[in-house]
Amino acid sequence: MITLSRVRFGPSGYPDEAKGNVKRVFEILEESGLDALEYAAVYGLRTSEKAAKVIGDLSRESRIFMSLHAAYFISLASKKEETRERSKERLIKALRFAPLMNVKRIVFHPGTRGGLSDDETFRVIRKALEDVWDVAGDAAGGAHLSPEVAGKVNAFGSVEEIINLCSGHEGIIPTIDWAHIYARRQGAIKSYDDYLKIINQFEDALGKKFTDNMHFHVSGIVYTKAGESSHKPLGESWGPDIAPLMDIILEQGYSPVIISETPVPIRGALYAKALLDELTRTKS
Repeated sequence: MITLSRVRFGPSGYPDEAKGNVKRVFEILEESGLDALEYAAVYGLRTSEKAAKVIGDLSRESRIFMSLHAAYFISLASKKEETRERSKERLIKALRFAPLMNVKRIVFHPGTRGGLSDDETFRVIRKALEDVWDVAGDAAGGAHLSPEVAGKVNAFGSVEEIINLCSGHEGIIPTIDWAHIYARRQGAIKSYDDYLKIINQFEDALGKKFTDNMHFHVSGIVYTKAGESSHKPLGESWGPDIAPLMDIILEQGYSPVIISETPVPIRGALYAKALLDELTRTKS
């Protein structure tokens, strides 16, 4: 497993001003003082092996930590068997491309419940991930599957479901999307203790597999009774306030990768980094 020694910050997706110029992507991150990038393959991993290798070489040269967000339309418990199989194929491809791209985490949403009971949904999704790992785990170059907490109230992907999915399988580690939890719980993350309770849930269940491989998504968010509606900037009128989270990271000595999913992701990453830097200065 990859064990980090410092907090890393970066955007989800390429900066707008660098699209079409992959070398410039990494230059902008370095110039901005950012050191992580989540490659956005949310509409499918369409890059060639040659282009993937270029990304990997650039990330190694610039020491940028790489994750990859797999396709939004993965649905491992779909009512359609064809959709289930294609979903597994997308994750298998991502794992096989991971060493080329220097990617260490494949972030994804497991998908809908497909009309199944909660227990059956879990069983089907867990079996699908075991199948994916059996096929491509050895080819992943140290990358892990990283299911993400979902933002819709009734979607598969509660904190408890993600913990259970990761338990007992070394190839699966969690992604905590704090805005999704905030929306899923209707704004119920407000304080230091609120954040710490959730972190402790993961740590108590997963131990060092979690603490050595923390992967967080942050953004503001608008939600309805159904859960998430749209992502918004950090530090404005939308919750959740991530200052308590930064306090915990600083005080506990955690070293997560923090990925911004705000509308302008690089701006959100810089905001989060500046917040932690300011807290570090005031408490030193």
